[in-house]
Amino acid sequence: MKLTGKTIERFLAKPDPQIMAVLVYGVDAGLVHERANQLVRGAAGSLDDPFRVAVLTGKALKEDPARLADEAMAMSLTGGRRAVRIEDADDDVAAILKSYLAGAKAAPSTDSLIVLEAEELPSRSALRKLCEGADQAAALPCYRDEGASLSGVIKDKLQQEGLGISPEALSYLSARLGGDRAVTLSELEKLALYMGGSGKTVGLADVEAAVGDSAAHALDDLVYALSDRDMAGVERGLARSLGEGAAPISLLRAAARHFLRLQWAAGKAEQSGGIEGAMRGLRPPVFFKYEDRFKAAAKRWSAGGIATALERILTTEQLCKRSGSPAETLCRRVFLEIAAIKPAR
Repeated sequence: MKLTGKTIERFLAKPDPQIMAVLVYGVDAGLVHERANQLVRGAAGSLDDPFRVAVLTGKALKEDPARLADEAMAMSLTGGRRAVRIEDADDDVAAILKSYLAGAKAAPSTDSLIVLEAEELPSRSALRKLCEGADQAAALPCYRDEGASLSGVIKDKLQQEGLGISPEALSYLSARLGGDRAVTLSELEKLALYMGGSGKTVGLADVEAAVGDSAAHALDDLVYALSDRDMAGVERGLARSLGEGAAPISLLRAAARHFLRLQWAAGKAEQSGGIEGAMRGLRPPVFFKYEDRFKAAAKRWSAGGIATALERILTTEQLCKRSGSPAETLCRRVFLEIAAIKPAR
């Protein structure tokens, strides 16, 4: 079963009892973990009950394939449904899961729920294809929060804390959060603590004070320095972000998102005749402090220059994923190369 859109929330609220395995995957590791927690807790009533929850890794399962059936068919000593959680699942697990599902279908003897957590998987992934196509399994993708979805996450979380939020503050947060659900919620919890109690409305000054020094803010400075062709700013931004522990791939993806937004806005501007109108269509919107720099970059960079930048970023990300690659060095090199691209039309 392939879950998409609104069917995801409905499934999470009330999973199909015929589903024996759920693959939770995607680029947002925090959201993957959150949704896996929700499924495990819904099945077993807890995340750490030793009688009802078994936790395996993909590596351990590959070394001992029989453990999947052993754990899934085990009876809980305290009664109730069991959950088998498989962390770091990948395509090597697909054949093991397929064999288990075939056996369980032929001779059903358990109602355990298997929850597999994985990183982003391409459409050709064997594990993803299995879970999307099998009647007894489901594939649940986790995309980054953005646009209206991200705004909803922010408002809902603050509402739970008894707080409202001004439009300016919401715009600021929407432009800086969303890369990882866990990071987003952590920043919002920090903001709620800063506000010191319920019944208040979060303003722009509050957000800047509580969240302004986050890694997301450093990423903004870095990607805008990149599109400004500010070599010194790029060097400072790289030093700060990498020094704060940001993964090189996260920096590359932030740069790619920035250039994709520039590409979209520049294309819309050519159709409508104005960059200001095009920018109003961006979601999340450009934060007002960066509006002038975004306009200048959209006018400065040619379509070919943006395409070249995106191609180099993608190539570098692929190189960084190779085992033993000098990811930080590769990241620094491509950022400086892009900053040196002549953006002539």
